[in-house]
Formats: sequence, structure tokens, C-alpha cells
Amino acid sequence: MRSVVCVGLAVLVTACAAGKSARGHGDAVTSEEGRRFTEAAVTVIQAYDLESRFNEAAALGRFASERARLLKDPGGEARLQVELGRVLSRQLRHEPGMDAGAVLDLLRRARRLAEDSGDARARVAALDAEGMFHYFDKLLSGKGEWAPIVSLFEQARALAESSGDTRGHTEALFHLGLTQQFQDDFAGAKASFEHSLALARSSGDALMQSYGLRHLAGLAEDRGELHLTLEQFEESLRLREQVGFRTGQMFALVTVALVRSRLEPKGTLALEPARKALALALELKDPSGEREARAALGRIHLRREDATSALPFLEQSLSNAESHEDWLSTVDLLLDSARAHALRGERARVEERLRQARAVATEHGLTASLAKVDQHERELTRAP
Repeated sequence: MRSVVCVGLAVLVTACAAGKSARGHGDAVTSEEGRRFTEAAVTVIQAYDLESRFNEAAALGRFASERARLLKDPGGEARLQVELGRVLSRQLRHEPGMDAGAVLDLLRRARRLAEDSGDARARVAALDAEGMFHYFDKLLSGKGEWAPIVSLFEQARALAESSGDTRGHTEALFHLGLTQQFQDDFAGAKASFEHSLALARSSGDALMQSYGLRHLAGLAEDRGELHLTLEQFEESLRLREQVGFRTGQMFALVTVALVRSRLEPKGTLALEPARKALALALELKDPSGEREARAALGRIHLRREDATSALPFLEQSLSNAESHEDWLSTVDLLLDSARAHALRGERARVEERLRQARAVATEHGLTASLAKVDQHERELTRAP
């Protein structure tokens, strides 16, 4: 990603200089110059975002969108406002206390600006970005309904396809697949992920290939096809290493570790990628990555029936999830903790963790999580 940032910044400086020169001579800034500036700025913003360098990404987004406004480039301004909104949406999940309402207002303004500009790529990006904001609100906090989220992605997909926006089409299909996956439409999700992956391969988009492979692997894991799962997760990891997506590598390492653990529950091969993921998360100061890596290490030890080693990792990850209001992960970690206490014969602690898991899932409307709680209660509270 560093090379992407360097090249993008060089193009950005050149585009800024061209615009300044044109204004100095009283000439109009051409649409091509505006397009080059916008594309360069978007490239750098996205590279910063993928490295979780949110403050730098947001600062560039604000500067670039204001410059586009001064140059009377409404399409460019809209596109850059969308990217700023995407960055702030991701930052919300890393830094509790940010104003989510202000971020949503920004995304909605960007969408109106995109509609007014008539720029198809900006409109696709705006629809998709607003959809992702609501998707994470629904997934992690149980807020809202799926139908309006799906509608935003469907609109983005249709417009991207009709306007020849391959990247926008690839992303919208992938995001539709996410909504299908979490509504238990696994056949629909598989079709969407495969279509997105095919587009990414045809356009040479390694990053989007890594996303498609990762989620196809998740579906294969649900079907019990663990060797295919590991193959696809490892290919996703390789692609993320290829493009320098270090934040994504953390999560890819976690998935590789967990599948290795399922293939060899008592073995130790799973520990290495999980430890690498944790080291990378600590280096990048990424709380989400740290949460997932610690949870993975706890679950690997749990499969090895080593509750004493598992519990510290699970408790640290649980504290992280609660402080970041990731209620989906909170329920899962409470249930994992209950399993660890069951291995130690600590019945009172098991019942306490199960009660807490049910309370969180109920409060936040996490229906699928409630089903998991029911299952764990049946398994862990049977009379000895």
C-alpha cells in the first residue's frame, strides 16, 4: 500500500499543479484534469483507509472535496465526499464516541450531490457507501431492517452495470452477497460472491478477489468443506499480501488459523498464524484486528481443551468487543467463555455467562445470536 500512496500522491500533486496553473492564467480546468485529480485523491484515500490510517484519509478527503468544490467539479466533489464518508464509517467501528449521526448526514449529503451531478460513478459509490453504513449498524448492533439496505445495494449494482462501472459493480455484488449471507440465503450469497469474484478476476482487481474468496470460503466452511475452505482462505491471504493490504492480512491470518484448528483440533499449526495476526494488530494499533486475533487464540486453545490458556484471550477480546459496542462479537465471546468455564467444571460461571449472552442478544435484537444461546444452554446446562 505504501507504493500506492506514493504514486497516488505524485499524481495528486501534478493534478493540483495543473489546476493551479490553469487558474493562474484564467483558463478553465478541464474535465480530464478534474477527473485525474479525483481519481488520484480517491486512490490515496482508499490506500490510507485500508491501512486504518483514518485521520490522514479523512484530512485528505476534506481537502480534496473542498478543492473539487472550488473548481466547480460537482461529480468529483460528490465522489470525494463519499470516500470521506466511507472512511468515517470505518473509523466509527474503531473509535467509540464518534458521532454516527453526523457521518450518516455526510453520506446522505454526498448522495444528493452525486444525484445532482449526474455522475454515474459518484452515484454508484454514494448508494453503496450509505448501504454499508446501515449494513454494519444492522450486523453489529441489530439496528434497522435488511430491506432498505438491500435496496441501496441493488440500485448501486444496476446503475454500475448499466454505466460500465466495473469496480462499482464488483463491490455492489459483493455487498449484496453479504446481506444474503447474513439473512441465511446461502445459495444467493454464493451466486453473488461468485459473480463479484469473476468480475474482479476479469479486471485484475486483486483486492476484490481477496474479499470474494474470503466469503466463499466462509460458505464452504458452513458446508463442512474444510479443505476447500482452507485453500480459499490461503489464496485470499496471498492476494492481500500481494497488494500490501496489511489490515486485511490480520483477518486473513485469523481465518486460516481457525480452519487449521478445525482440521487438527489438538494440533499446534493453527497457533502460528493467529500469533502473527495478533502481532500485526498490535503493530498497526488496530483494535478490531486485536479483538479477532485474541478471540482466535482463545478458540484454538478451547478446541485443544486448554481452558486455562483460552480464558485470558477470550476475556481480553470480550472487553474489547464491549468497549467498541460490537454486540455480535460480545455474544459469541460470552458463549466461548461459558464453554471454557464448563471445561473447568465452573457451573456458576457457565450460567452467568449464558445469562449475559442472552441479555445482550435480546437487548440488541440479534435473532441468530439468540439461537446460538439456546443451543449453548442445551449443551452446557444439562445435568451431569
